[in-house]
Amino acid sequence: MLNLKKIRRRIYYYGAYVFSKLILMLPYKFSVGFLSSLLGKIAYYVAIAGARSARENLKKCFPEKSDQDIKRIVKKIFCFEAKNFFELANFPRMRSKLIRNIAFVENLDRIQESMKRGKGILFASAHTGNWEITAAIMAEMGIPVNVVAKKIYIDGLNDMLVGYRKSKNIKVILREAPDSGIKLLRALKRGETIAMLIDQDVDVAGVFVDFFGQKSWTPSGLAVLALKTGVDVYVAFDQRIDEYRHKTVVNGPIRFTKTDDFEKDVEKLTQTATSILEEHIKRYPEQWVWFHDRWKTKPKEVKG
Repeated sequence: MLNLKKIRRRIYYYGAYVFSKLILMLPYKFSVGFLSSLLGKIAYYVAIAGARSARENLKKCFPEKSDQDIKRIVKKIFCFEAKNFFELANFPRMRSKLIRNIAFVENLDRIQESMKRGKGILFASAHTGNWEITAAIMAEMGIPVNVVAKKIYIDGLNDMLVGYRKSKNIKVILREAPDSGIKLLRALKRGETIAMLIDQDVDVAGVFVDFFGQKSWTPSGLAVLALKTGVDVYVAFDQRIDEYRHKTVVNGPIRFTKTDDFEKDVEKLTQTATSILEEHIKRYPEQWVWFHDRWKTKPKEVKG
């Protein structure tokens, strides 16, 4: 009996595989520039549900913006997300010179100073700009980077994505792995950095914090790890500064004082990092993933 799910997943994988190979045959600026923009514009009209969700979320957070402004932002979001895909697909041929030409890290000296403590660093990050570029340029600058990622349900695509990251000397810790906690602690013990995305409502341990004036379920693992290990915490994320170039925005280290109430401390640190991300997203709303259902979990619901 045919397993339609397996067949469908194979089709997705081979389609992505072939498309990624075709991208590598094209000039970098053509694929990341013209072609990604074209496909992003097409996706805006094809992905109707995603575009609608983005418009609704933006209107809720920016009630002062006109419908025309919201529409313009959503179109840019689709173009930027397409650009993200094409940039990631180009990872196999991104050599040191190209990475340094398209990206840089602000306040790199602060990070290097924290590294001297030998205790490692935790980076709170978000799906803004191209978060994969942030990890790549950090690694290129000599910062040992570990990223915590969710495993993609299609094994071939997951292996492809992990391979892209590893090609840029980025270590990947899959959060579903039974030894993920041990790997996190070992990375910090080696004096390495760990980056976690904390801007989405996902099925992990978390706390409710304010995000755009609404209670938002937010992963708390980074705050828990920071409070238990005493490592420096930064908020770092990517910002597009033109069609091809990126800046890694670095805030921190965040200064916080532990109290006798561990749960409150976790909430406070998570809120501090989230507020920094919110301020950036307010300035550059077109660079965040507004089609994600950020407020799907309500405070009365219990999250495991």
